Amino acid sequence: MRLLILAHGAEWDRRYQVSALASTAAAAGDRVDLALFFGALDAWARGGWDRLDPAPPVDPNRLVGLDFPPLSHLLDTARASGQLRLYACSASARILGLDPCELQSKVDAVCGWQTFARLIAEADRMVTF
Repeated sequence: MRLLILAHGAEWDRRYQVSALASTAAAAGDRVDLALFFGALDAWARGGWDRLDPAPPVDPNRLVGLDFPPLSHLLDTARASGQLRLYACSASARILGLDPCELQSKVDAVCGWQTFARLIAEADRMVTF
């Protein structure tokens, strides 16, 4: 199976859901394509993916007490397995003012809507956060 995740939001709960879903699906043997746009891309590119800044009713101190791994670790493990590919939207990157060379070092590919349209057509399942 092939799962496509379109991630837009930078809120902690969205970053958690994206990380948990992507890593779980990859561990189950699914091919996962994770496309980052706007807030999600900004959080990943600028090192904010692991921020413990959840909105109430989630308490960041409780997360620390539960010994949650950093969210990026979940994605890094899935990427290392070869089951997850991480994509950055080129238009979002340009709008956010991200350095293309630096961004390329943090994702598998920087691409546009032609590539995303192909990924959508090839996906068995698609989720948007």
